[in-house]
Amino acid sequence: MNYFETIIELQDILFPKFYTVHDSENNEYIFLKTGDSTINSLNKVSVKTQLEAYENHFHICGKVKKSLQKTAYASAKLITNNLIEQLKIKFPNKQFYIYLDCNFTDHIIIRFHQFWENEEPYYDIRDFPNMEVYKIGIK
Repeated sequence: MNYFETIIELQDILFPKFYTVHDSENNEYIFLKTGDSTINSLNKVSVKTQLEAYENHFHICGKVKKSLQKTAYASAKLITNNLIEQLKIKFPNKQFYIYLDCNFTDHIIIRFHQFWENEEPYYDIRDFPNMEVYKIGIK
């Protein structure tokens, strides 16, 4: 794959766009707009964090050779920082968790969800040594 094909393949996370959906209780969910199908409506959602985190994950790549891990990590950090900035701009009054999962033997994944009152974050990062967590608006 050449560089241009990679940019096209990663365009949904490199140039993130979002859409929102309200459930039957008027909770507003934020989803990353991708080539996948969109969610148009929601009934009552029992675990809001799980829904958003599941829908808002993006696989950057699979296994990464040892010789490329430093560059892959630097690239993933740039993409994550851009996602963080876009979330801040588009949703200045919302709180988010953003996760960067660099398991070079299998994947690099970026995932995010809102902070939902009375719900735990999607990951307990103590259980995931390769995971980095970033917070927007959360103390």
